[in-house]
Amino acid sequence: MLLLAACMAVVAFVSCFAVGPAAATSEPPPPPSTVPTSDNVFLPADGELTECVSALPKPECGSESRGGWRQTLVFIVVGIGLAFIAWRIVRSVRRQQVGAARGR
Repeated sequence: MLLLAACMAVVAFVSCFAVGPAAATSEPPPPPSTVPTSDNVFLPADGELTECVSALPKPECGSESRGGWRQTLVFIVVGIGLAFIAWRIVRSVRRQQVGAARGR
């Protein structure tokens, strides 16, 4: 048991010094830009980015890429999934009620 603990201590000690510090080999990061930029197609390219990112974005903030048939398809699939889950719950409860009524 003591030998195992000693081996683990040696491995931990060696692994700490096996790799040099990452900051010594990497270049410093570039200075941050003062103008916020974004490659997101859902945000306007010509407007102020901070006005569009909020819980309640202003009207006409965004692009024509929002919504579309893909979003509608996801909404329909989620609705069908919820309806299936509700149907399974109702079916299970009714089976339990019928079984309990027959058992009395």
